[in-house]
Amino acid sequence: MALYKMEIYKICHRKIFVVCSVCVIVILLFAFSMQVLDEEATIDGVRYIGYRAVQVNRQITEEFKGVLTDEKVEQIAEKYGFPHKVESGWNYFRDANFLTQFVLDYNLSDGYMRSENDYRVGEKTCPIADSSLGEVIQLTGKEIILEYYHGWKAFLEVLAIGMVMGSILVLLSLSIIFANERQTKMLPLIFTTVEGRKKDIHAKMAAAFTITTVIWAVIFLLDLLLCGIVYGFDGLNCYNGMVVYLNYLLPWPERMIPMYYYVLMVVVLSLFGFIFLCAITICISARCKSSFHAVAVAAACFGGPVLAAMFTNGFVGIGKILAAAPVFMVIYRVVDDIYDIWLMPIGVAVVVSVICVLTAYSKYNRQQEF
Repeated sequence: MALYKMEIYKICHRKIFVVCSVCVIVILLFAFSMQVLDEEATIDGVRYIGYRAVQVNRQITEEFKGVLTDEKVEQIAEKYGFPHKVESGWNYFRDANFLTQFVLDYNLSDGYMRSENDYRVGEKTCPIADSSLGEVIQLTGKEIILEYYHGWKAFLEVLAIGMVMGSILVLLSLSIIFANERQTKMLPLIFTTVEGRKKDIHAKMAAAFTITTVIWAVIFLLDLLLCGIVYGFDGLNCYNGMVVYLNYLLPWPERMIPMYYYVLMVVVLSLFGFIFLCAITICISARCKSSFHAVAVAAACFGGPVLAAMFTNGFVGIGKILAAAPVFMVIYRVVDDIYDIWLMPIGVAVVVSVICVLTAYSKYNRQQEF
């Protein structure tokens, strides 16, 4: 336990860990603030932006929350009208709110907005059965639930940014965990201690996985807390096509995933992506003789799959195996391509992580004898 605490202390008190941790938090807060500032709402001719717009959209949606019906669509149109304000340089109506934009996007009115030069102001509502929502209802046998769901879009966007930044923090913090001992020639001293060589290796690995899990948890919980406070948690009963694609729910399997299940997939994949990255990083660290080489090789392994995806067909056919790369597992958009085999990346991550840990243990344990 003493060695474990010492390794935790060594990792957390390195300047690069402290500086990068602060940067990750700042970037996450900035990304979240940008999501909030992007919100707009117009009620009775008064336009709201940012936090106030979020609260207004939440408030007006509460009245119509629940199963979407033709009667509710008519009530929304009667109470808030149809958006009509067009401004140069903006390819959407500038006087919409969450509800009127929902009616417009899903063709629940006869209006549309393709560009500032190609639009039509709505005059009447249209039946749900004649829209893409009607096709979804027929395929699923379930009604469409209307809730204010912008919070989950913000959560996913901020989570992706935070997890990528957190992955970089893990890479920089842990890639030197073994390599640094050889570079500073501390091995002869470390392995002559009373605690013994095996306990030192165990302590380093335990500390590495602990720090990795804590970094993931802080990013996830901070993002969830911010979104819960500002946006609330409504929207989990909606489909991912409504949330992720902002009102583009189509009768496609990858667009009809309930948000509670979609969020679960995203969160679990990101966790295993972090664990996978930790295992790969410590394996590389155990095989490198200098901190610089360890960081460089770990960074190359982390970014390599991105280049592979760019020069191939992406996540098509056998290319779906790329989804098991840590850099992709922490980005929620990967779920759209592997929604039906999303456990595959987790299985790959677990198997390869075990191999990496065993390899790191064997390599570091053997090299210390020389």
